[in-house]
Amino acid sequence: LSDREDELKQALWKIQSWSEAYPLEVFPEPDLKKAAEVLKANGMTLDSISGHVARHVVEGVGKIAKDALSTSES
Repeated sequence: LSDREDELKQALWKIQSWSEAYPLEVFPEPDLKKAAEVLKANGMTLDSISGHVARHVVEGVGKIAKDALSTSES
């Protein structure tokens, strides 16, 4: 593979690795209804936390892509 293809492949491997970072054996599915109730009782929402987590993940994957794509512009 060319150096460029290798860089892009490494970025994809990094994203694939992220996809396996939180296995169900270690992080089982939570009781979302119960979590929503507990959060609501303390002035928070599950939506706000879910949005924060999703944004964090997407920004991280976006950074991997941006870094890989920016090397092609140099």
